[in-house]
Amino acid sequence: MIRSILEWPVRKQLECETSILNRARIKVLSYALNLKICTTTLLLIFYQLENHQLQVTRAAVLLAIIVVYYIALSMGFPWRKAAHAAMLIFMLIIWSNLYIFQKGFDLVTLQYILVVSAAAFYGLGNRWGVIYSTLAVTPFLADVLMGLHITGNIAWGPQGSGRTTIVIQLLQNFILMVLINYFFFSSFYETIDDLDARRDELRASLESLEDSQRKLQTEYVHQKHLIASISHDIKSPLRFLMTTTGRLARIHPDLSMVRAISQSSYRLYHFMKNLLEYTEFRYKNSAVQFTYLDLNEMVEQKFAIFVQDAEVNANRFVNGVVPGVIIKNNQQLVGIILHNLIDNANKATNGGTVSVTYEDFREELHLIVNDTGPGMESTVRDWINSASKQLPEDESTSQNFGMGLLIVKEISTLIRARLLAKPNQPVGTSVHIIFSK
Repeated sequence: MIRSILEWPVRKQLECETSILNRARIKVLSYALNLKICTTTLLLIFYQLENHQLQVTRAAVLLAIIVVYYIALSMGFPWRKAAHAAMLIFMLIIWSNLYIFQKGFDLVTLQYILVVSAAAFYGLGNRWGVIYSTLAVTPFLADVLMGLHITGNIAWGPQGSGRTTIVIQLLQNFILMVLINYFFFSSFYETIDDLDARRDELRASLESLEDSQRKLQTEYVHQKHLIASISHDIKSPLRFLMTTTGRLARIHPDLSMVRAISQSSYRLYHFMKNLLEYTEFRYKNSAVQFTYLDLNEMVEQKFAIFVQDAEVNANRFVNGVVPGVIIKNNQQLVGIILHNLIDNANKATNGGTVSVTYEDFREELHLIVNDTGPGMESTVRDWINSASKQLPEDESTSQNFGMGLLIVKEISTLIRARLLAKPNQPVGTSVHIIFSK
């Protein structure tokens, strides 16, 4: 209750301030203001009782200034400007005591110099602390250096002041120093405690991250071993099976079973090859190296892989990319994308045409895989055209997305290309691989 009353004039300033140090500065300003009102009122009363008219007038003027100051603060006057105003009021008291009213200095005035210095450093920072400290001590040093008004005894307070008024002023300045030091160190220790808490929180987060990193490193090693195992234990037998059945199919072209096994092993081998190449690339986390590629040659190489499948589906391959169409990109990753798109187009088409064409624009080059199949489902087409890499959550829909499309979607971002799927005319689907020049 008492604190809320003492802090009432600066309630608006406290509401807008979040800094611990600045809030402490504002509170010191408010408490000092309330203290000054009380002590100045007491001084006015006791100066009147002591019949010291000059000091009565000074106390009355100072009390009026303090009341105006109080009203301005309570209306939201910026606290920094208010602190500067308080420093100027103290400076006026110091200079007027030395050169106008007392023609010398006393213990109370010396206390004011210390209060101004401490309050300026604490309330306004180092720069203003140095400035106000210099201004406060300058008249005192000048007085001493010029040898003026120096006597063996220094007065306790202003001339004509009684013991009570001197005690009030000394006690006032002492309480001001206590307030300044109390709130400064309170805010300092509160800041230190906050920093310690954040440090502990950060240390815990770092330990958690290090633990996660160790787990990821272990998982990474396991995955590398798994890839090596797949490459050795699956890819090598598949290559042998593909080669052997291919020879048997050439020796016995009339055996449809052998031909079917040869085609299946051939496709499975190349699918595993692409998948392993992509996975190894991901785990190596190496930068994508770009070289110049002849798209006509790449299309011919990919068509050669699916020739037998095309014969089974009674499809015809058409390479519409003329020789000399060159792009700068990663051969391995572009090859994986083209492989998967041709494979999907061939599987979706029966008794039709699978063609690869291109369109050359000023800023882009489109490599287009076309088919004359039944067409792509709109959900799949919309997903390809979107920026999302995540499959739809609907299981009935996501099952239509093959592993190949997931790989194609992710690789396209690695090679800085875009995908665009749209209906082919008159039937089928066209998937554009869009390269920026």
